[in-house]
Amino acid sequence: MLKFLLTPKWIALTLIAILLQPALYSLSQWQWRRLHERELYNSGIIKNEQHPPVSLVSVLENTSDASHLLVDTDRQWTTVALNGTWEANGQVLVRKQSYESNLGFWVVTPFQDLNGQTILINRGWTPAGSSALASPKLQPPPEGLVSVTGRLRLIAPRDNPKPVDLPAGQVDRIQPTEVTQATPIVSNGYLELISSTPESMTSELQPILPPEITEGPHRSYAWQWMIFAVMTLIGYGILVRKEIVTNRETKSAPDTASAASE
Repeated sequence: MLKFLLTPKWIALTLIAILLQPALYSLSQWQWRRLHERELYNSGIIKNEQHPPVSLVSVLENTSDASHLLVDTDRQWTTVALNGTWEANGQVLVRKQSYESNLGFWVVTPFQDLNGQTILINRGWTPAGSSALASPKLQPPPEGLVSVTGRLRLIAPRDNPKPVDLPAGQVDRIQPTEVTQATPIVSNGYLELISSTPESMTSELQPILPPEITEGPHRSYAWQWMIFAVMTLIGYGILVRKEIVTNRETKSAPDTASAASE
């Protein structure tokens, strides 16, 4: 009854049904791992955002290089409060940054605290002009002593050559040591401005939005791959059953025709 499974067509279908199972299982497990990673990421955000603002010094690691300060990589999303002055002459525009599906720039300005330490602060987003080579005109940040709070963000090391053909005042990414020669400077992190006194969010800037706490589509994708695996087996079973029924009908057809002729 099942001899048809040894034909080339059915051997191929059987192998496909069998080989799809570990592949679909692996895809499902990959999505579960992605979900777990996202949950850990979210828990880190929630944990660090719940703490009251801390000083810049409290998030720094001990380092032998006095000119390059390093923030603790476990403190990302911590709210940092500091007093100091904006270094408006060192301000840069970070290209190709989106905000609600619109393309523009991040406005990043060095900030020196009262201890003489410098950290870059992303003051907000501004739309791009009619040309990629044009830089929008921006109001300078306030002069004199300023109190700011911001979310701590980490910076990945540069993995591609620094562009040499960008317009003056524009950069492709936030790299503190490429933006300013001030020392000591935080070289592996920056702040996203939350608030300041006096106000440093000028009228042409949009605030950088806080991180979205979501698990993404990973859970639904994981179940989807598992369902596909089950459906593959069900579909294979339906095809086998249909083939059996067809073969039975084919075998019974000559007997029916013979009986009718008699």
